Amino acid sequence: MFGYFGYNLQEIKMLVDVAIPNTKFDYLTYETDLDLHIGDLVLVPLKKKSKYGIVVATNVKRELPGIKKIQRLVEKSFISPKLLSLYKWISSYYVSYLGEVLKQAFPPKVLKRYEYIKKEYEKPQKIMEPAPTYQQSNAINRILYWIRRNTFKVFLLFGITGSGKTEVYLKVVAEILNQGGRALILVPEISMTPLLLKRFTERFGKDTVAIHSALTEKERRQTWYAIKNGVYKVIIGPRSAIFLPITDLKIIIVDEEHDHSYKEHQMVVKYNARDVAIVRAKMENIVVVLGSATPQIESYYNAGIGKYELLVLKERIDSRPLPSVEIVDLKQEGGKFISQKFETAIEEVIEKNEQAILFLNRRGFAPSLLCPNCGYVVRCPYCKLPLVYHRGIDRESVSVLSCHTCDYKTDYFKNCPKCGKSTLLYRGAGTQRIEEIVKKIIKSLNYNDKQDRDSLILRLDRDTVRKRGEAEKILKKFEEQKAKILLGTQLVTKGFDFPNVTFVGIVNADTILNLPDFRGSERTFQILTQVAGRAGRGDKPGRVLIQTYHPQQYSILFSQVQNYPKFYAQEMKLRKELNFPPFSRLILIRLSDKDEEVLWNEAKQIYKLLGDIGGIKIFGPNQSFYYKIRNNYRVYILIKAPIKFEHRKLKFLRQIKLNKVKLEIDVDPIDVF
Repeated sequence: MFGYFGYNLQEIKMLVDVAIPNTKFDYLTYETDLDLHIGDLVLVPLKKKSKYGIVVATNVKRELPGIKKIQRLVEKSFISPKLLSLYKWISSYYVSYLGEVLKQAFPPKVLKRYEYIKKEYEKPQKIMEPAPTYQQSNAINRILYWIRRNTFKVFLLFGITGSGKTEVYLKVVAEILNQGGRALILVPEISMTPLLLKRFTERFGKDTVAIHSALTEKERRQTWYAIKNGVYKVIIGPRSAIFLPITDLKIIIVDEEHDHSYKEHQMVVKYNARDVAIVRAKMENIVVVLGSATPQIESYYNAGIGKYELLVLKERIDSRPLPSVEIVDLKQEGGKFISQKFETAIEEVIEKNEQAILFLNRRGFAPSLLCPNCGYVVRCPYCKLPLVYHRGIDRESVSVLSCHTCDYKTDYFKNCPKCGKSTLLYRGAGTQRIEEIVKKIIKSLNYNDKQDRDSLILRLDRDTVRKRGEAEKILKKFEEQKAKILLGTQLVTKGFDFPNVTFVGIVNADTILNLPDFRGSERTFQILTQVAGRAGRGDKPGRVLIQTYHPQQYSILFSQVQNYPKFYAQEMKLRKELNFPPFSRLILIRLSDKDEEVLWNEAKQIYKLLGDIGGIKIFGPNQSFYYKIRNNYRVYILIKAPIKFEHRKLKFLRQIKLNKVKLEIDVDPIDVF
């Protein structure tokens, strides 16, 4: 007989394997006389401490000396075997330890049991649900057909900007909830979560919840347990939400599936939530929908070969036209950051009481400071990269020089540190400088409104949204039309829907194009098309201006005509010629250390060891694009492997004892430099 925390009365002992979060092990073996099963949460001794762990195997047959005993059973069936299988797959595919995966799968301290608090929402108001278009109805019916069959299926919902992809999600989820199922909706950015949450809460009320890192630790734990216990039916969150224990899950929707935010960059396990979503759907025999106006090349390729089913939304809602797009050659503008056409368009927006979105993927006032007398460039002492000038916004705030790589900051100085002359010049422009230029344009207008001219423009970048909730406040203010212009970095390219936006201006389209990365053209096309799609979503027609020094570059030309298939065809020619994904698989080995000589010696040794693996091509070791960060030198080795390459062959790299050199393995990297 077994009790919940009891022991087997017959004292039959067995060995079990336990995975412990935040350890560099797949599992450790323990002895127990408890009735344990895979997925149970237990407390085990580790060194001189007690740690929580998940049972991953029972009735283990192996002989090991000094096996310790499990201290107690904490909770039965804490994680389902299917979800545990997903965690194991992530560990294997991304060449990491299961203990590292569990650390990222659980919010901080979630294993120390906390009672959940059910969040109550106001009763949703009855809203007029728009009737779906023919193409929307076709997409909805195809998705529901496979959901009713309880069969794994991947759909790529390829819809131009403003074509109503969110309405397809809502209609499908409504039917799933009627059947007693649950839905997981992944979004690329936390800043997008409140907007999508609002749409879903309007339809489904208190059945909807959002979970993300902007919540406090306590809020995340409480929400996590509420989700685990089946309180909510519609769960919305960024990439980490893919780990959530959701029962009766029927669909995973990956909104803006092309977005690079789905890829983990900072932590040890560098998973891609979009790819993990597909694997989870396969393991649980459910449907996954990937939605985008600019799908990732690999996704569109998989649809082309029949691996995914392609659903197309070719028209905007109410047959609204796409915005007209014009390219401005900055080489003809005499060094001006804002062309005359750009300036005129801003003036027209203000005069007509409309709204505009301006995009520049650089924050700060100026990307660098240069002394024209001696040629000195002000650089970060730790990274050797140019320091970005951030001007104080008022008399009380201080202007600073900041490194956007390591966050080093120092007070601004006017005199050149090398020659002593006060001749430092600003080179280039960031969002802060463009904001200043636009404010001058607005002040020059005969604008009759009594509103403060400076309040007509809002800036949305990392500098203005450091505090919790700031992004939501800025977007709400713009949505309520209390400001006319929204200027920002990539945050403004997300799936926002502001009906009064008639003009979108891209200040400089070349900021991503110039990176040494084979995805540069793809990313440029995606960002330009996405931000251009914010214009003309209401009753008024939209207009877009793209400023660039490379007007003939194909990603810019195809974004002008909003033609993804033609861009895809051109991009695939280059990918095939160079044997880049989707025709191969890339794995990046990154190494870093403060000692440059030691780093290169270790990198060369790793390169030699990789040479023993057959069927792959190895490039490197090479300097990373950012060669020095926080006093650490950085090099990389690129592996180009066949699609079906077994990643476990690289597991030995995690076990090599390096001379203090840090090694990272990035499978399917987004940035290859």
